[in-house]
Amino acid sequence: MLDAAAIKELTLAQAITAADDALSVKVGAVTALPHDYSIHDLEKFLPNRRRARGTMATTSVVDFASYCENHKEEGACVFVNQDSMLAVAVLNLGVPDVPGHADNRAQLETKKTAAYNAMLNVASGRALKQTEVAEFLEDWPAQIQCFNDQGPVTQPKAVAAVRKITIEAMRKQESSEQQLSASKSAFESVQATSSEPLPTTIYFTCVPYHGLQSRQFVMRLGVQTGGDKPAITLRVINAEQHAEEMASELVGLVAAEVGETMPVLIGQYQVK
Repeated sequence: MLDAAAIKELTLAQAITAADDALSVKVGAVTALPHDYSIHDLEKFLPNRRRARGTMATTSVVDFASYCENHKEEGACVFVNQDSMLAVAVLNLGVPDVPGHADNRAQLETKKTAAYNAMLNVASGRALKQTEVAEFLEDWPAQIQCFNDQGPVTQPKAVAAVRKITIEAMRKQESSEQQLSASKSAFESVQATSSEPLPTTIYFTCVPYHGLQSRQFVMRLGVQTGGDKPAITLRVINAEQHAEEMASELVGLVAAEVGETMPVLIGQYQVK
């Protein structure tokens, strides 16, 4: 007669056999197992991997296209993220009737140029010290053209104007006090002035990302006079339009290298 321990061991053996049979089924391999069972992947003990998966990353569009061409499977597609300027090829995406695992990818990481990085650091709309803007103008003279309402402003004069901005404050205050009442009036006027012609618009021309064409960015210069010292703000005009155009240019660049073998789309793909 079987005792409780023997019955438990027999039940466990039968369950393991059932689990092994279920896992050997390639389609619809789903089964119910006790919560304390662990599934072990034995792929590392096989001579070869069951399938290709992983991510290849590069900053070279030529190498990106070459890898895609050599490793693409049916349904492979390239997605270009407009915000991050990142191109991702999903090489085992598959097709609707035969979907792939979408975990074998190639990634093209577009790299910002030093000039474009420098512009983004100052043209964020935040308040800047005069020295920050002056040093930016001094560091990139070949990329910069300055203008105001009267026309072009040379680089040396623009730097001098930024460094010499002062705040003029005029205050007129009148007050009178009586035994039971008091009245007070004040007039204040604050304006930013400079002994040199201050630029209001700055043109910055550079290659934004390696591989893309040179582009001209227009920045609007503003002066904040709320504190004891003036603060300068720089903001790129139509920044969103530039982002869209650069993303479209990247799509064209990738498509020219990848060829007609893979579609190139603006967007990103997330596996569910």
